[in-house]
Amino acid sequence: MKQQISNLAKRESVRQLIKYGLVGMTGLVIEMTVFYLLAKKFSVHYPFSGFISDMLNGKMSVALIDTDTSHIISSVLAITNNFILNSYFTFKVTDHKVRRFFTFFGVAAVGLVISTTLMTIFVGKFQIDEMLSKALALVIVVAIQFFINKFFTFRQHKQEDLT
Repeated sequence: MKQQISNLAKRESVRQLIKYGLVGMTGLVIEMTVFYLLAKKFSVHYPFSGFISDMLNGKMSVALIDTDTSHIISSVLAITNNFILNSYFTFKVTDHKVRRFFTFFGVAAVGLVISTTLMTIFVGKFQIDEMLSKALALVIVVAIQFFINKFFTFRQHKQEDLT
């Protein structure tokens, strides 16, 4: 059993998954802390929330729009942090930074749409606490994003691909 664990730990993909998880934890701390400060501690009200609620004929409350906006802000900060750390620490791929950033951000944006939708459902429909809703949405999205980022965003180019 020890040998199997040792062999598994030597695999690059497993090491990357562990590092991705560690980077994700730092992003999670940033994301949850900023979200807590904006949504819970200071109950930030965004000036455009009422306008959006009116555009939706009141079908979405101002408070829910404020929660979703705080979620988006905290997520963007965590995404930026995670891109930098994954580039240098997890995958050690630092070429084509701008292209990779936009790919990473695109993957994250899809995840953000999914997680925001889930949060809207969890908070708005099921009345689940905002912090718990955010955590549940993140668990679902992170699993999908690892594989997409590993095989697309941080894919190392073979020498023949570069010529």
